[in-house]
Amino acid sequence: MDKKTVINVIQRFKKALEKRGIKEIKIILFGSWSKGNYHEESDIDLIVLSNYFSGKSFWERTEILSSAILEVFEPIEAIAMTFEEWEKGDSPIISYAGSGEIIQ
Repeated sequence: MDKKTVINVIQRFKKALEKRGIKEIKIILFGSWSKGNYHEESDIDLIVLSNYFSGKSFWERTEILSSAILEVFEPIEAIAMTFEEWEKGDSPIISYAGSGEIIQ
């Protein structure tokens, strides 16, 4: 897989999320694909930002993301957050993903 293919996978994933009623999505690519040190078997690490996740538990968010990942059937590891959670910066993943690449 190359970077162009990864971007295509992310766009398909975003469409799968939109089909589930999630709007105003911002996706941040982080990890090996954003840093350029990926290899053939690297997964695609994503933060999915949307206020749709407000009031939803970790498990509800995981279920939503998992169903979209299953639809695109690609090696995606995704974490759901609201824009407020991202801006607060309380999660340790934010310090790692903060230097990621925003994918529109």
